[in-house]
Amino acid sequence: MIYKKIKVNLKDNAYSILIGNSILENINDYIEEHSIYKNILVIVDKKVLSNHKRLSKIFLKNKFSKLNFYPLQVKESIKSISYLIKINSFLLEKNYGRDTTIVAIGGGVIGDLAGFAASTFMRGVQLIQVPTTLLSAVDSSVGGKTGVNFNGKKNILGSFYQPKLVVVDIDFLSSLPKQELTSGLGEIVKYSYLWNDDFFNYLNHNYSEVYNFNKIVLQKIIYNSLLIKSSIVVKDEKEQSLRKILNLGHTFAHAFESYFNFRVKHGQAVIAGLAASFYLSNQLGIFGNEDLKKYLSLPSAIKIGSFLKSVDNKAIFKIMKSDKKNRDGQIKFVLLKNIGEILLDVNAKSSQIYSAINKTKKLFN
Repeated sequence: MIYKKIKVNLKDNAYSILIGNSILENINDYIEEHSIYKNILVIVDKKVLSNHKRLSKIFLKNKFSKLNFYPLQVKESIKSISYLIKINSFLLEKNYGRDTTIVAIGGGVIGDLAGFAASTFMRGVQLIQVPTTLLSAVDSSVGGKTGVNFNGKKNILGSFYQPKLVVVDIDFLSSLPKQELTSGLGEIVKYSYLWNDDFFNYLNHNYSEVYNFNKIVLQKIIYNSLLIKSSIVVKDEKEQSLRKILNLGHTFAHAFESYFNFRVKHGQAVIAGLAASFYLSNQLGIFGNEDLKKYLSLPSAIKIGSFLKSVDNKAIFKIMKSDKKNRDGQIKFVLLKNIGEILLDVNAKSSQIYSAINKTKKLFN
């Protein structure tokens, strides 16, 4: 089976990312190759299990020491302490030990919850991430962030816990609705500003092929996105400095998501957040109008709907004031200076922030 491979060379927790078509078929080979335990618990999105009938057969045809499925009806509310306890209770009930591997098959909710369960059960068992959405493929499945929501706060309890392996099987993306593909594109677009003009220009010319399920384009942009993210994670695993650049556009994006109580897809909010951050960079004199036009060309081409029309600017600003990345009561922005050149912890006046929000609303409406 042909696939692309990225080695995430962390000092203590190195692992591989495999990217290709129908590659999950060979899961047993990958487990053997990477010396992964064969006492398997598959935590899987029920919808994925229903849409991809081959999934259960892939695991059942292999002779694992122990195999159980734990299907979940996915919604944001399952990212909770109560579901974490349920998973740990199931593991105990089925007599799993420290030689356990949890396989997370689904989007970000499944990956975050299963990853946190793997990090807590018996102080840590092995984890394989199998993302089935474009967003989780290029974002949450790599980097080791796991967690659950608590007291109304998103991802407030969690851990940095690296998987033993990530398997990105592009075939899973074939069943995704257009809105889910757009959600993944939001993060991919962000990566294009972190790297170089070649990737930015390639994406500008080929992003529409994602909606046509062009496997060649999908493999290339997923590979490039994960190459960028993994290289950043290797240099800053625990988000002390460099990894902060992955938050480009996210101060605005998280506020938009929170305002709509997470009814807006993450990638849609990121695309809007990127545009807002570019307007802010322009107002701060970080780059001029010609560069602004260039940088806006990609997010403005992607249809994210008109959800920003009803946004209350004061409410957005208030949410941004409570962002966990803030310091000394100041909103700290991650802003673009040039493609491949990102500024961290930038301050801005409230009038400039309001102006950036207003311009973004006009751009997408």
